[in-house]
Amino acid sequence: MNPGSFPQLHATLWNRLCSLKLTLVTLFLLAGGSVLGTILPQGLPLSDYQQRLGPVAARIIQVLQLHDMYHSWWFMGLLGLFAVNLVACSVHRLPGVWRQVAVPDLTPPTSRLQSRAQSCTWQESQSPEQVAQRLAAMVGSRFARVRRNEKDGTIWLFAHKQAWSRLGAYVTHLAILVILLGGVIGGFGGFQGYVTIAEGQSVDHLSLSATQGVKPLGFSVRCDQFTVDYYDNSDRPREFRSLLTILEDGREVPGQVRVPVRVNHPLQYRGLTFYQSGYGVDAYLFRFSVTPKTGGEPFELVMPSDKSGSLPDGTSVVIAGYVPDFDGQGPAAGLQLFYPDGEHGRAMAFHDPELISGDRSAPYAFRLLSIDQRFYTGLQVSRDPGVPIVWIGCLLLVVGTLAAFYFSHQRLWLQLHSEGGATRVICAGHAHRHQEAFARRFENLCVDLQQSVSKEQP
Repeated sequence: MNPGSFPQLHATLWNRLCSLKLTLVTLFLLAGGSVLGTILPQGLPLSDYQQRLGPVAARIIQVLQLHDMYHSWWFMGLLGLFAVNLVACSVHRLPGVWRQVAVPDLTPPTSRLQSRAQSCTWQESQSPEQVAQRLAAMVGSRFARVRRNEKDGTIWLFAHKQAWSRLGAYVTHLAILVILLGGVIGGFGGFQGYVTIAEGQSVDHLSLSATQGVKPLGFSVRCDQFTVDYYDNSDRPREFRSLLTILEDGREVPGQVRVPVRVNHPLQYRGLTFYQSGYGVDAYLFRFSVTPKTGGEPFELVMPSDKSGSLPDGTSVVIAGYVPDFDGQGPAAGLQLFYPDGEHGRAMAFHDPELISGDRSAPYAFRLLSIDQRFYTGLQVSRDPGVPIVWIGCLLLVVGTLAAFYFSHQRLWLQLHSEGGATRVICAGHAHRHQEAFARRFENLCVDLQQSVSKEQP
């Protein structure tokens, strides 16, 4: 390759990186990928995709990492290309804009002033110096601070304001880059999982997606209570909430005891956010009245459906089954009895006190008093270290958008030179945005400037 072709190749590559077409193509591909990630379920094992879509589709999903698309190599590559394109566009155009902001043209030629859409010319009988002093005071009070230059007997006055609004587009570009950075940090440094906690129980780990296994929390979370409120005359839940307590080394953390967690009201602790996501029935709590057949006062036995209960003589009781209505006789629970001598028996517990059934040799008679539900709470747990960065990016995006679209860089030039014993004044203005509003203001300003100088004439 000819060494002289390297600068040309470099210029061509740079122009491609600065191209608006590249921006549009990249955004189109990112949008298409996002749609695909919405349609195709994410985070499933590859065996599930093979069962649903076939081996060929599963192989394509594996190679393109479509099962975890937002962490895939090609999606990250598109984000990187978009970021490079955005930086290249900003670097390419920023120097020219910066010169207009920091190093404005203070002494433009007369032809350029007169060619402006907003310009006016008039003559004053006073000397250029006298007119300049009066105009500088007026512009400074009505428009912005005045900068003066003088060359070959001609006086230039220049004032501008809201010059920083030209940088709004670049603040917006920076905001997008910051948001992308926060998203990447959150994507690779964060995680999402799910945990279920039964009332009165605690957990110290959570389940990630099917391909990521289990992750320890580093502390424990206990569900002290779970409640559900239903709509009137309906079984549809209106609100469900959990009371959670954080435990460190088995001890309750001050300020994190019985914290209410509801939908859209999460619990945050040590960078983790616990969202109320779902619930279900963990077990049924059965309350029995137990009467010793050998005599004695009845006593209550409360036991969950998934655990055994114990009687004073060492007999173990296990719930064998439950029916809401047993042969028209109301609710009933089947019990299995395991005696201390190794023998076992059976019993039925009815809600009706007249119905008592079981082994005749059983030392106890049972009556079913009530059945309560013990719930578990389902919590979605997430950690996203990129959230603060994303919030900073969003703030920059708001600032940049406001600066770029709601403000404009307004400039005003006045050229004064002596002509035939009088002073000829050329006034020109320009706004890079909202030209119609600026045109009306410029006309009023020109009238006020002429009147202010006329009032000073003897």
